[in-house]
Formats: sequence, C-alpha cells, structure tokens
Amino acid sequence: MDAEERNKAISGQRKARYETDFDPGHTPERAPPADLRLAIAAEYAAFQLGQINRKLDRLIAAAERIAGEQPDPRPFSQRKAERDQGRKA
Repeated sequence: MDAEERNKAISGQRKARYETDFDPGHTPERAPPADLRLAIAAEYAAFQLGQINRKLDRLIAAAERIAGEQPDPRPFSQRKAERDQGRKA
C-alpha cells in the first residue's frame, strides 16, 4: 500500500469514527494522556460543528427558496428591535 492509499484509508477511518456518537474508547485504567484525550475530543467537536454548519446552510437555502425572496441582510437583532419599536408606536 502506497502513502496515498494509506492516507485515504486513515481519512476514511477517521470520518467513520467522527460520524458516530463520541466514544473515547478507553477505560480509566488505560486512558491516554490528557492532552491526547483533549485533542481527540476537539477533533470530534470540530468535525461535528462542520457537519452542523453544512446542514444549516442547506436549511437556510431551502427556506429562502420556499420564501421566494432574498434574505434580509440586516442582523436578526436589528429587525427584531425595529418590529418592537413599530408595535410600541
């Protein structure tokens, strides 16, 4: 197996591990050092956040298509404040 095939295999194994629920896979007696445990948890969290971000992008795009309009470029907090001011007036 050459280096490229090995890297693809390792990448596939990591992706499969990250797509499942987090399981550190060790017992307290046989735990790796704390810095390694933190690195593993951080990689898992980063992968999951990336997945969430991609899904939210698709959800927003679908909602915009359904609404049939361009998104309002103003921040939500600004739009809410303007609506609230309109109710008070």
